[in-house]
Amino acid sequence: MVTVGFTHGIARIEVSGFRGREPDEFRWDIDQGKIDSWSTRLTLEPGKNWSGQYSYARIASPEALFPSENQERMTASMMYNRPLRDGNWANTLLWGRTRILQDNSIFNSYAFESTARFRVRNYVWTRIESAERSNELILGENPLPPGLQEQPIGQVQAYTFGYDRDIALVPRLASAIGAQFTTYGVPERLKPIYGSHPVGVAVFVRLHPFCGRSK
Repeated sequence: MVTVGFTHGIARIEVSGFRGREPDEFRWDIDQGKIDSWSTRLTLEPGKNWSGQYSYARIASPEALFPSENQERMTASMMYNRPLRDGNWANTLLWGRTRILQDNSIFNSYAFESTARFRVRNYVWTRIESAERSNELILGENPLPPGLQEQPIGQVQAYTFGYDRDIALVPRLASAIGAQFTTYGVPERLKPIYGSHPVGVAVFVRLHPFCGRSK
């Protein structure tokens, strides 16, 4: 990937060239190839705690299953952060769209995430997602039929709620233990794949370098 950008006042614009094909399943090597895709992003920061961006990309052959398929992708997001006593409240509202250039199929997705940090070490968050699913999903692991045309067949929603707390175990290393719960909204057509009442629970330990103030 090659990126150039320019910033003036509250605005920043970036342009990138990159290889469009998604990485293969061998995650330990570096996938190579010529630059065949491009993107641009406009970011505005009108205030100390506000930021927004819009991006547009033309991507050549991103999926190995559909090597002749080129895509157009757009995203727009708005972020707001509010400082609190011994913490902060961060929010992101996001929209994304993928358009298949060959047949004009359009897939939209939306997300909202809000995280509050309070009393320095505590975090609570919620995330709401809605993504349009493709008819390719109902094929499972079966071979793709000749001439299959991808089409949206319904929106799947995910509702997540979580909490974690920083714990001091090792100097200069921030650690936390937490959990999150996710439930899903699934249209009737996709319930044979997702289940009638799909849920997910995760318990985790988080570690990252830390050199700031702690209490």
